[in-house]
Amino acid sequence: MEKKKANFKLKGLRVEHNLKQSDIAKKIGISESTYNRKENGYADFSETEMYKISKIFKKDPAFIFFNNIFFDDKVAK
Repeated sequence: MEKKKANFKLKGLRVEHNLKQSDIAKKIGISESTYNRKENGYADFSETEMYKISKIFKKDPAFIFFNNIFFDDKVAK
């Protein structure tokens, strides 16, 4: 199984809100082990799971799940 990039934003939000992986897993309807694999980059969250997680933290899914977009200096000027 190939590891992708771990979701540090999600982990940070979870820790900030004093939630365990098992808490989030239960709220979105998956097992703790499945959640662990997804948070650590071994599997992807489904769109439905991303939506549910974004509602838990009251954040836009793009903020939690997608990398920031960096612009070339020439475009930014």
